[in-house]
Amino acid sequence: MKTLRGQELKEAKEYIKKAAEVSGQTICSVRRIGAVLVDKKGKIIGKGFNGPMGHKCNPCLLKLLAKGVKTELCFAMHAEERAVVDAIEKGHDTSGTTLYTAYVKNNKPTSTEDSFCAHCSRILLESDVKRVVLPEKGGLSSYDINEFYDLSFDKFIEKNYIM
Repeated sequence: MKTLRGQELKEAKEYIKKAAEVSGQTICSVRRIGAVLVDKKGKIIGKGFNGPMGHKCNPCLLKLLAKGVKTELCFAMHAEERAVVDAIEKGHDTSGTTLYTAYVKNNKPTSTEDSFCAHCSRILLESDVKRVVLPEKGGLSSYDINEFYDLSFDKFIEKNYIM
């Protein structure tokens, strides 16, 4: 993990701001998350927000999620996976890209332990995304994809009392 500083931080803040804007497209009443996938040249090639496919949500499931039931049970697409799908559908190569993701609360990006998702980390690793940038308590942090993958599975195991 690397805490971003200087010019890197300045650029990352702009992409996180864009991810937060994209999160406004969700119809989810429990979480608001946005993501942008950026190529090596700094161009946004994919955008995603969390929400059900077909934009039809199961309100019963939302109530369970609000009570802390595992988010893996939700049928919604995650913002991160939607950003990758968006890029691929537009014919972009996702190799070497950076994913910027933002959990939005009270209309501003904030940190959350739920940023580490085992499901998304597998998709990002398979899509050859290079790194993930997200807000944390100390500022914006950048994770190498392998580190993000490992942390996501560690947190999943910890959260779900496996092993």
